[in-house]
Amino acid sequence: MQRLAGADSLFIFNENRARHQHTLKIAVVDPAGADMPVTYDALREQISEALPLLEPFRWRLVRVPFDLGHPYWIDAPDLDLDYHVQRVAMLAPGGPREFSEVISRIASVGLERDRPLWQVWFVEGMADGQVAYVTKVHHSLADGMASERLLAEAFAERPDHTPMGAGGALEAEIAPGWWRLLGLGLADALRMTVALPFLLFRTARAARRGRKHSRGRSDSTTKPFAGPHTRFDEPLTPHRWFAYEIFDLAEVKKVSHAFGAGVNDVLLAMAAGALRTYLQAHGELPDESLTAAVPVSIRKPDEERTWGNRVATWFVTMATDVQDPATRLQLITRSTLAARAEMKATDSELQHSWAEYWRLFRVVTLGVPKMARPFIGRPSYNAIVSSVPGPAVKLYRHGARLVHMISMGPLVEGIGVNFTGWSYAGEMAVAVMACREHAPDIWELAGALRTSLDELVAAAEARQLGAEPA
Repeated sequence: MQRLAGADSLFIFNENRARHQHTLKIAVVDPAGADMPVTYDALREQISEALPLLEPFRWRLVRVPFDLGHPYWIDAPDLDLDYHVQRVAMLAPGGPREFSEVISRIASVGLERDRPLWQVWFVEGMADGQVAYVTKVHHSLADGMASERLLAEAFAERPDHTPMGAGGALEAEIAPGWWRLLGLGLADALRMTVALPFLLFRTARAARRGRKHSRGRSDSTTKPFAGPHTRFDEPLTPHRWFAYEIFDLAEVKKVSHAFGAGVNDVLLAMAAGALRTYLQAHGELPDESLTAAVPVSIRKPDEERTWGNRVATWFVTMATDVQDPATRLQLITRSTLAARAEMKATDSELQHSWAEYWRLFRVVTLGVPKMARPFIGRPSYNAIVSSVPGPAVKLYRHGARLVHMISMGPLVEGIGVNFTGWSYAGEMAVAVMACREHAPDIWELAGALRTSLDELVAAAEARQLGAEPA
């Protein structure tokens, strides 16, 4: 039995019917060349055999009475595979839009709490004969880097290599009784109370360092409630609406190199340009710039094999009030550099440490924005934009080639649009997620990503030629 860290617990406590806290990892596979049948039955058998090696897929949640302390994971290997491994066929003609409709339906239903918090869906009926494995994993189990590790273990770099074979027998862990859990919760609360003064000292020290760091600097970080109201900060609904685009990673890197920006900066500029185009087309583009919350990994080298979440958040401008895409990217890059510098100058672990006090952290991150909204009329931030560097080489499973890897992140109350980029083998898949009621035409938003990147590539080429774009 193991206690959930604060950041992982928050994903449990923040979840309700409208605030799903799962992520999707979507692997599109070409069965041609496979050394065994690529079928639902084969997938189910492989997962059953590999469960001893898939530690988080065996964990079941146990909550402390009255939520006095953090929940615990217990090992529960006796799974109902009819629930955890499911299949669905796409409607004809089986193209990207039909595929995205399937993904939207899978994403719109939460995971059942009395079982280990994952499912794998086998999706068939794609027009080109490909199939997809859609893995729905609760965010409390894994962040982007932990999910990338799971991908690396499920696939191999050679088609003739068999990844993740069968494991040995397992025994189910017996859940502790009510009184035992209550005692654990009280001990947890006492330990955290004792540690609170030191955390307050760290917070005050970080604030002093932050003030010292920002004194005299023009590139300050983006503050909460600086962004304007948009359709995406309306209350969340349970109905997710998903679309995606696949981009040539070389084009993204071309822009990155031309402007001295990071790949994540280019993704932010793509999302900013797409939101600007989309809102402008609807007559809803605010005069003020939208802002973004950007999850960043704080994993240390010795934490690469750990599950759960090791993430902090940067807060940056999206410069949507700027028409020129090159200038917009430069402003975004300055903003991310300022966020990086501030986190380095203060305490990169501070957000993670405060998450241990999940009740207080939840009030600050959810309660305060909700209470302030009627008076301020603004969301805390406008969008979530995250990027995960996936494997750079092609991967295989039993000879079947992994064609595309797509990732979808969750929404947050008040921040109802998510752009998640995942690079793999020379391409970057960017998924867009919102509530169906807020963006019924989400393919317009996804398509605007392509236009946004084309503008940035043109600006990069003009810059390399020493001329301004026409």
